[in-house]
Amino acid sequence: MRLVSFVPLAAADFGQPVVAYYSGISLDTVKAGGVNALSLAFFSPEAMSDPRCDFTDPNTPCVKPASGAGGQLGFNWAVNVMTTAADDLAANAGAGASKGTVLFSFGGLTEGGAAWDKIFSTPTAAAQFGKNAAALVAAATTAAKGVVTVGIDLDVEGTTSELPHFDAFIAAFRQDAAYEKVPLMLCSLSGLADPASADNYKVGLLQQHGPSNKGVTWLNMMVNNVASSCDDMSKFWRDERLEFLPSSNLVLGMWGLNNAAWILKDPGCTDGSDPLFPWMKKTGAGFGIWQWWSGDPSPIKAVVDQVKQGGAPTLV
Repeated sequence: MRLVSFVPLAAADFGQPVVAYYSGISLDTVKAGGVNALSLAFFSPEAMSDPRCDFTDPNTPCVKPASGAGGQLGFNWAVNVMTTAADDLAANAGAGASKGTVLFSFGGLTEGGAAWDKIFSTPTAAAQFGKNAAALVAAATTAAKGVVTVGIDLDVEGTTSELPHFDAFIAAFRQDAAYEKVPLMLCSLSGLADPASADNYKVGLLQQHGPSNKGVTWLNMMVNNVASSCDDMSKFWRDERLEFLPSSNLVLGMWGLNNAAWILKDPGCTDGSDPLFPWMKKTGAGFGIWQWWSGDPSPIKAVVDQVKQGGAPTLV
């Protein structure tokens, strides 16, 4: 079992993230749900690899929906989400943060891995994607007048490669998007520490390009595809083979109102010898919600209050 880790984000002030994946449904309830960050899902990674990308054009074709995503997704839509949700996200900002966070999420399950394989197949292509991603962050920050912290989320799924030139992407991205100012999240299956996992290669990527080297800010450990308790998920999330990652750089994924029956439950959340929720609050581990949906967000808020530092006392 993972030991308690208090290593902070290096000079970053994004606060403990409560990230909801958002595609256009019920933006007006994020404040009541305790959310302080949105990941806008999903955008096409292939479109962002074009060296001709120009983000001074709000209608840029480089920011377009990924396969299966809503047709409304684009640069203007994203900026409108940022300005509309800014006050509500800031109201829930974690300790040390003065405003909320909005991430452009690229990829997703339906998009698949072909574009990622192509982007990371050469140093030139990987660096171009990184340069474009940094330019997108800068353009969106300017367009939204800095009301939120803007970042990038890489939802890499379905690849046949192990992203051999991830280093070129990180170098190009961080050249123009400082670790202290721009969050970068990498998504993974929660069981990535297992050598048999299709995502095990991401452990190596994070060892080389994770928080200790000011590359990736957060590892988003995604939801399970079956109903799971906190005890079930703790085996993945607190795996000792991931000890090199500070707990505050983890985002632990839970189903939202779109699959309310699978929202995390005991055993292991608030009961037992080492319950998950108090551990998250103590270490500052982040919380992810797949995905934001219509309905009363109080079941989500009840979890947020128990895992967020400064929230309501955890019921043990």
